[in-house]
Amino acid sequence: MPTEWAGHPAPGLVRSRLITSLNARPRSLGLVVAPAGSGKTTLLAQYAATVPGPVGWLRTVPSDAGPAQALARLDAALPDGERGLLILDDLHLVEGSTGESVLLDRALALTRDGLRVLVGTRRTPSVILARHEFSDSIVVDADQLRFRTWEVERLLRDVYREPLPADDVAALARRLGGWAAGLKLYHLSTRGQPLPDRRRAVAALGARSALSRDYLTRTVLAELVPSLRRFLVRTCVFETLTAERCDRLLGGGDGQAALEELERRQAFTVSHDGGRSFTYHEVLRAHLIAALTEDLGEAGARAWHARAGRVLAEEGAALEAARCFARAQRWPDVHRLLDAAGTAVAARGLDPWSDLLPAWFIAEDPWLVLADAQHRINEGQLAAAVPLLRRAEAMFGAAGPGADRCRQLRAAVTAWLPDGPNWRGHWSGWLRTATRRHPVVVVGEAERLTGAEDTLVRAAALLLAGHATEALRVLDRPVPADAGPVGLACRLLRAAAALTGGDPHASAAAAAVGLDADQAGLPWLARLARAVPALGGAEADLKEAAAVVEECDRLGDRWGALLTAGCAALARSLRGGPEVDEAGRLLDRARAVDSGALVAWAQALLALAAVRARLPDAEVEVRRAEGTARAAGVPGARVLALAAGVPAAPDRRSALSAVRAVAEQAGLPRAAVAAWLTPEPRPARSAPDSAPLTVRCLGGFRVCLHGEPLNWSPLRPRARAVARILAMYAGRPVHRDRLLGALWPDTDPAAATRTLHVALSSLRRFLDTRLPAGERETLLHRDGDAYLLALPSDAWCDVTEFRRALERASRRGSSRDPRALDDLRTAVAAYGGELLPEDGPAEWVVAERETLRRQAADAAARLAEAALRGVDGATGAEPAAAMAARCVEIDPCHDAGWRLLIAAHDRAGNAAAAEHARRRYADVLVSLGLDPSPIAGTPPAATVSADRRIPLPRSPRTASVRGRTSNGPPA
Repeated sequence: MPTEWAGHPAPGLVRSRLITSLNARPRSLGLVVAPAGSGKTTLLAQYAATVPGPVGWLRTVPSDAGPAQALARLDAALPDGERGLLILDDLHLVEGSTGESVLLDRALALTRDGLRVLVGTRRTPSVILARHEFSDSIVVDADQLRFRTWEVERLLRDVYREPLPADDVAALARRLGGWAAGLKLYHLSTRGQPLPDRRRAVAALGARSALSRDYLTRTVLAELVPSLRRFLVRTCVFETLTAERCDRLLGGGDGQAALEELERRQAFTVSHDGGRSFTYHEVLRAHLIAALTEDLGEAGARAWHARAGRVLAEEGAALEAARCFARAQRWPDVHRLLDAAGTAVAARGLDPWSDLLPAWFIAEDPWLVLADAQHRINEGQLAAAVPLLRRAEAMFGAAGPGADRCRQLRAAVTAWLPDGPNWRGHWSGWLRTATRRHPVVVVGEAERLTGAEDTLVRAAALLLAGHATEALRVLDRPVPADAGPVGLACRLLRAAAALTGGDPHASAAAAAVGLDADQAGLPWLARLARAVPALGGAEADLKEAAAVVEECDRLGDRWGALLTAGCAALARSLRGGPEVDEAGRLLDRARAVDSGALVAWAQALLALAAVRARLPDAEVEVRRAEGTARAAGVPGARVLALAAGVPAAPDRRSALSAVRAVAEQAGLPRAAVAAWLTPEPRPARSAPDSAPLTVRCLGGFRVCLHGEPLNWSPLRPRARAVARILAMYAGRPVHRDRLLGALWPDTDPAAATRTLHVALSSLRRFLDTRLPAGERETLLHRDGDAYLLALPSDAWCDVTEFRRALERASRRGSSRDPRALDDLRTAVAAYGGELLPEDGPAEWVVAERETLRRQAADAAARLAEAALRGVDGATGAEPAAAMAARCVEIDPCHDAGWRLLIAAHDRAGNAAAAEHARRRYADVLVSLGLDPSPIAGTPPAATVSADRRIPLPRSPRTASVRGRTSNGPPA
């Protein structure tokens, strides 16, 4: 066996929060303990890929139960050098043996000597629980390994490259419980299928799913004695299991011993309170509920669920009892228990009920309608919650706790909508007032609040005003552990304020808030926690923030999108940014939610961007920003506006002194003010920026007239979608049937056609009153049964520019023609990102999006190849590496791009960069189920076809391939 880990690539999604957890105490033993299929080996391999030094990997086998063989194999696996990493995987295979004890003793000794040691196992070894020497060990357990909803979304989008709509992602995460193996099995069973089929597969995930049946039977149930298996099946009716509940249901026995044994065996059974209560994993529980029906029959299973419901009702667990009675289809009992539980029904929204209750039952029960409204609020979909609250209130009647709760929630939600009333009947109303204007005034008035609510409102108002130092002082007050969402929000604000001051631990604190918010059923807060680290300015965090903005836009969370985009723009303002377009979009978002304080910040950021881009009207933007900040009472934004105006000030020294004095009074961090006072010049403006009308579809839809973005809010969503479709084919006719099939596929053709005509009419009026038509009468033309967007001759459209450049390059033929290479460069420059990302996996855009992405990657690869061969004007290894890196950034599955990138780094003599590229290339191959071994002999650039792609496999990796990596992490 090799003494050093050979760089086995780590497939799947790299989750930085888990890598960070293992890095918390590098000199402690690390344990990854979770049931089968949880992703233990994947995490260990991904962690190993981050280690710069040598790595040793020992996969334990049953024969290692003997101490002599165990130690001999361990010594052979030790990495060379003192500062490496040793991984012991599958330690559960020698559970309870002498070999297990000696391996752990040796691992602990190696850790003390400075070697990093990680252990992967299904069960916590008893020796670790019994001996205090192991008490300092770092443990990553099954709950930490569970995929959160946003991680499922990224896995499907970035790794499997088959995204799903947000609701389906949430359902998939909920029904599989974030189980890594379940997500992989889902992907394998749906790979290559169209979106409707993949969505149906999510809806069909249920009790006896073929995705999990064989896996669970083989890895969990087969290891249990019949009595334990029977115990599992009969007690699966409980969501939370206690010894008393199980004994009452079964009519006796030792439930505590059975539950503890199941937890010890890691049979998808966990306890979070020291053994007082237990839960079964959702996937296992669904499997067991189906097994219960097979054992008892339909009628018998319903009777058993009803029996469990009576046990729970007598105990006072009304909500869990109601769900048992729902499985028993005892609808009167469900209604009775929901009425008894009252407002607790809606605490977690509709998620606990959506898979259990029929739609007709949810629609007729006011508590469940209220729960649906709460679900929308938890998702940040405030406008969608209001009609549901009105409906629930009407169902409750004029009086009672349900109607009161509806009125209170509706008042709180309505205050956050544009032009909503000023309402201070709840702490959130005070916070909303601070977002409108004069946040410093709210700081003083909020002192009448108490506890964590006072802390949250005052700290948030101070941050809106720009006084980060004082906000940190307020947030340093202890917040009670049971403060709920208010406490989580305080912790997140604390992390945000600390990030602005450069605290290196603040990102980890924000990630911890995200996990707790996810656990509490607050996805809007979990998304913000993912966005806050962008304030640190790291490229990976800024990319994650962009993904969060896209996710918020898809879900309709306008405040989440605004705050996330604001974090990214503020971070870029400290590093030479932001771009004018980015600041303009942020301003539009702030205006759309009627937030005067955030409008002031966005206007100041736009002024800074205009100055740094050397726009001719930059001084006007500065004056406008300073006036907006004064009127809104936001001193921090005023400082930013004044700082942006310093380069054009007649007396620069006096202007600098004035800015620093105002900044000191406002309480802004000095580092931020210094960064704003150092504008970085931008490159000369490109041709599209000089065009009076620009239309962008790549990287996001945006239409600008003389640099000012067009406000599309007056149009209805369907009319805006028609505009996007016509823009992506600007200058080309789009047939009516294509528009109908894209936007109204399930609507009666006659009704759909009428709706299309209404959308086109409103779009034509909108464009004609806002945009120049040039020599034509209108921009929107009809050509028989087709429609087209006819742009003026002096307009610029990125998709049109991209296509024309590629067509010119194709006509020129040889890639040795300098003019063809110039055309390819134009195409790559025009490709600003995915086509219309805001439309997600909509079927009408996916195919064209993939075509343009593939063409852009091919163009970049051809430019890299030309640079390596010396036929390009910008020849050499460095330009080739830059263009090859751009190629694999656009298309991570571009085989030629990876090989050209490796060849360019080798040509430049940069061995470390070449090896890093090989590892990343291997990661991609393994994630696709392909053998990564051929990359060791990557061919020279001369033998690479610039449009070559990694072929997708037709089936999972074969056993022969897996066998070649038997001493490393399995595929």
